[in-house]
Amino acid sequence: MLQQNVIRKLLRDKLDALKLYNSFCRVTIFSVFLVICAGGFVRMTGSGMGCPDWPKCFGFWVPPLTLSDLPYNYKEIYSEKGYDELDFNAFKTWTEYINRLLGLFSGILCFIILVISFFTRSNLLKFVTFFLVCLFAFQAWMGAMVVYSILAPFKITIHMLIALVILSILTFLYRISSVQSIKKINRFNNKWIWLALSISIIQIILGTQVREAVDELLYDVNRSDIITQLPFVFEIHRTIAWLVVVVNTSLIYHYKYFLNLYAELKAIIFIILGLIFTGILMAYFNFVAIGQLLHLILAVLLFFVQWSFLLKQSKIPNLTSP
Repeated sequence: MLQQNVIRKLLRDKLDALKLYNSFCRVTIFSVFLVICAGGFVRMTGSGMGCPDWPKCFGFWVPPLTLSDLPYNYKEIYSEKGYDELDFNAFKTWTEYINRLLGLFSGILCFIILVISFFTRSNLLKFVTFFLVCLFAFQAWMGAMVVYSILAPFKITIHMLIALVILSILTFLYRISSVQSIKKINRFNNKWIWLALSISIIQIILGTQVREAVDELLYDVNRSDIITQLPFVFEIHRTIAWLVVVVNTSLIYHYKYFLNLYAELKAIIFIILGLIFTGILMAYFNFVAIGQLLHLILAVLLFFVQWSFLLKQSKIPNLTSP
């Protein structure tokens, strides 16, 4: 009897720790997605160099609010960062700084779930969460490299891809620690999910390249003439957009009888419609900035719901099972 009580207590403690771990995973997923949105807002407002140094901002841990808070020769100090031509802009500085704070908050949350993982008695959670924390540290270093390189396009793309990997790992950890049972259907059709997911990743990479080209042209070309001046990568991106529609439509068709069972399937429909709308908004309204931000958010959302659906359809461990 005593042995049974001890076993029950161990199982109860394990499940309690898993529930806490799962709750923090959910919060961290939301936090990381918020960081991605904030990064998009930074790009939309051209605030990437709002803080010309890292981790401080103009040499301060708390950024300046007015020009009078800066050294009189700040342009000379940060001339290599473009401030020989730029003027201090408090809005852009604080936009970039808040983005960094959100990233720091997400990193702290990841460290918290690492600590909680040691109470779950799961080696899998310990290992994957430790890797996640290391990846977050690398992402922070990559953010510094983006600043030091004065927003080099290649490094921005890598920075974005790492964010997607972090989001994917967090979603995986959330699924395997979830107490909610998931009914799996027709796993032999997973090829459509993999195909849709792969195309989404390619589109996000191409979209980042298009955005870089747009940013460069804005200095010398009127918005109304940007499309005609864009490199060939834009045509590839626009062509693959139709493939995104076709593949995701095929995915919905294969699972059409389960639309009420999986929220992800309904979400895909609305996200695709949103991507089409924002694509038209940018193409016919001179790449309006808000359209670019919404397009990025929807693209990341599409990737997220596709990955979530794939995890539900895949054979992954359920750590909440005694």
